[in-house]
Amino acid sequence: MSKKINWKSVFTVMGAILAFNIGTGFATGQEVMQYFSVFGWWSILTGVAFAATMAIGIYCFAAASEKHNLTSGEQVLKYYLGDVLGTVINYFYIFYLYMCVIVMYSGAASALNEQYGAPLWVGAAVIAGLCCITSLFGLKNIVNIISKIGPVLILIALGISLIALIQGIVSGSLSEGAKLVAAGEIEHMKASNSWLIAGIILATSTILWYPNFAVELKQEHSMKDLMIGQTIGNSLVGAVEVVMGLAMVANIAAVAELDVPFLYIASRMFSGFGSIYAIMIFAALYTTTCPLLWSSISPFAKDGTPKYKILIVAGTVIGFIVAMLVPYDIIMNYVWVISGWVGLGVTVIMIVRVIYDRIKDGRN
Repeated sequence: MSKKINWKSVFTVMGAILAFNIGTGFATGQEVMQYFSVFGWWSILTGVAFAATMAIGIYCFAAASEKHNLTSGEQVLKYYLGDVLGTVINYFYIFYLYMCVIVMYSGAASALNEQYGAPLWVGAAVIAGLCCITSLFGLKNIVNIISKIGPVLILIALGISLIALIQGIVSGSLSEGAKLVAAGEIEHMKASNSWLIAGIILATSTILWYPNFAVELKQEHSMKDLMIGQTIGNSLVGAVEVVMGLAMVANIAAVAELDVPFLYIASRMFSGFGSIYAIMIFAALYTTTCPLLWSSISPFAKDGTPKYKILIVAGTVIGFIVAMLVPYDIIMNYVWVISGWVGLGVTVIMIVRVIYDRIKDGRN
């Protein structure tokens, strides 16, 4: 008899997935612009490609952990890629995670700067300090906190987007914006010239966040609960990004040049809401940056040890300095796209290996 579904476990996983995925690119709208809005109506299929690729990638990590009792992301990568390539990708993955932390600091800096005119260092310092303090207490504490914040943030983002989308449909600005995008009259950085590739590499860049995180979640939850929770979570993220993307298409002329385009959408809801949403952006940055910082440090030191705490503090300080030196939209574009192609190669190899193992097990 199959194990009964533990819905509390499912919702904990779902909340952690939601919180982990809705970082600076999601909350500010910059990721949504580069991967969704730039494709107009085709962004609907971008969301489908993203959700499906994410669900498959996380399954591959968790399945290897369950079948072979693997307890770290490095072991999983070596299982799929071999010792040499697995080691290379593992170090790339750690470096990438740390670069994502820097992107989050930079996004916080831009958010406070555009909303309040605060110096860039203020936003970065606040988010860096909060994440540093939380991460000092280890992963379990992080998951307990972010799994409760994530669903709230994504529901608020969905509500804002639906209102803006309906307004765009009624006023005709959505169809006008879609025409401008289709005609190539809007200049904005894009992840790819193909909506399909954009959806896949957005997922595969995010997949590289998950080797350690997925293995740790597998230690705490059954495979069934993990798969149901992560599939629901990733599907919700994909659906909300589509709605957000179309909401920004309806305001494309106003938001195309902004670092934090979704803040503009939120500010139009009612007077003063922009300030509230700026706080929400910080909450989203917090829920993503904490596990990213943990994931980039944990391969080098065990939770709670003096070495772990020293590395967390050092990593926070260095990340803050770099975030102040590189413009937000540029660093996000390069980090996401390069890691997306690397993650795509890893995902393809994992899928082939899973299929091979299934065929071999069937023969035996």
